Amino acid sequence: MKKGRKLFLWACMAMGFVYVMPVSAGELNDVIFQAMEEEAARSMKNLHIDVFDPPYFISYQVRQQDHAEVSASFGALLDSKSGTQRSLFVDIRIGDPSFDSSTPGSHQFQVEQLVPLDDDLMSLKRALWYETDLRYKQGIMNYLKKKGRFISGVEEHKLPDFASGNDPVVHLEPVAELTVPMKEWEGLAREISGYFKSAPEIEKSRVTFQADRGVRHHFDTDGNRIRDVSLNYSVLIEAWTKSESGNMIHDQDILMFTEMDRFPPSGVLAEKVKRLIESVNRLRTAEKMDPYVGPALFSPDAAAVLFHEAAGHRLEADRLRDANDGKTFLRKVGKLILPSFLTLVDNPGIKQFHEQNLVGYYQFDDEGQMAREVVLVENGVLKNFLLSRTPVLGFNRTNGHARSDGHRLPMSRMANFIVRSDRRLAPAELKRQLIEQVLQQKKPFGLYVKKIAEGETQTETGDFQVFKGKPLYLYKVFPDGREQLVRGVEFVGTPISMLAKIAATGDDEAVINGFCGAESGRLPVATVTPSVLLTEVELQASHEQKLRPPILPPPPG
Repeated sequence: MKKGRKLFLWACMAMGFVYVMPVSAGELNDVIFQAMEEEAARSMKNLHIDVFDPPYFISYQVRQQDHAEVSASFGALLDSKSGTQRSLFVDIRIGDPSFDSSTPGSHQFQVEQLVPLDDDLMSLKRALWYETDLRYKQGIMNYLKKKGRFISGVEEHKLPDFASGNDPVVHLEPVAELTVPMKEWEGLAREISGYFKSAPEIEKSRVTFQADRGVRHHFDTDGNRIRDVSLNYSVLIEAWTKSESGNMIHDQDILMFTEMDRFPPSGVLAEKVKRLIESVNRLRTAEKMDPYVGPALFSPDAAAVLFHEAAGHRLEADRLRDANDGKTFLRKVGKLILPSFLTLVDNPGIKQFHEQNLVGYYQFDDEGQMAREVVLVENGVLKNFLLSRTPVLGFNRTNGHARSDGHRLPMSRMANFIVRSDRRLAPAELKRQLIEQVLQQKKPFGLYVKKIAEGETQTETGDFQVFKGKPLYLYKVFPDGREQLVRGVEFVGTPISMLAKIAATGDDEAVINGFCGAESGRLPVATVTPSVLLTEVELQASHEQKLRPPILPPPPG
């Protein structure tokens, strides 16, 4: 991944109550858009050097991020802070849409520069001027290098670099205020984290409350002018301990929501701490399992990781322009890639599913294009990809899935990734079918995967094309229905083979909110999926870092 520059100013303050004033629709927004429009017009007309023309396209994005956080451990406050960050990203294209300075597979990163928090026209214009100049000169170098690769025959150029966008839009949302009761949060964090004091086997713990408001201003020379606002809240409860053999164990409970009135009461949080303590204690004494091949049942939590890693990332089309990508599904449009009872959809435009917030919601992507629902796989057949304005073979129109963290070039990414099934069974029936598979395959047991700690996949040709996932809560399921918690293994398998072995799903669809890190940054994503039954999975022994448990017990009292 190509590294570039990041611009931001971070201002921190300590206070008992954070009240972030709503940004006026007049002064601040007029100033930001005015600075963008004037600098873009000046650069499109006059920014050139030697034989090189001015850019044919400029995109500016200014993001203001307001953040508040409180954390505590074992009944004592660890941190209480709030701050504001304003960042700028500039995308400049030199040449023309058929061949320009962009480089597929390269996602520039910006190093530190100051962007003023004050709404001062000249200061904003100077920041835009400086970064535009830098990006223009970098763009010329990229253009010449790219031209050389194609002239020498190292790479071929069969597709245009930039597709036409949708009709330009002006979309200006009111800026909601962010109010966070910091003193109340501090007291609650102390109270909830204090429940860990009754668990001597817990070596470390932390309870964290976070609130974020993002205000994004997007302007480009196609005529798009967008101001939108996002509000996000989260609760993170974490615990660390060691198994009897010295293996480090970490588990967490994460709640993510977009409305402050969904913040859980203290009784709910206290119960979550108690359940987390019980869960990690069971892991401490879990039996280590040998490598295994056989049937497995994935809970919605675990199935979300499976679909996200094995299918989702391979449907993000920008990677298909990268010469080093494995292009798993590029030439499989119209062909069966999943069991015929499964359909995959991504829809950034829905806010909730069964009254649960979806953190992947947005109306316009980071190229200023309207987000659209995309049926990726219908009845098992590949129909489409997640698309930005970068064309891929057979697809020349964006569907509004270009996403970025504001510091990197946007690329097509998942948002609200939804799994639909025509073969839905009750949980009890799904377990019965798991046991039936165990008996048919003459296995001593099957597996129930309740939670996967982490998942990863590689899509490049230089890497093994595999999906890996490390189960945190993994149970042997015996023919008589008994379940036994085990540990010490991880899933490994090729994505196409693994997905093809899905035999049925549950009727227990659930929302799994989280963050996904990829080339264009760490972004909020939601997955909606039921449980899934696989006729065969493969598990290999996982690496375990063994550490000596504490010599003394924790201090009394």
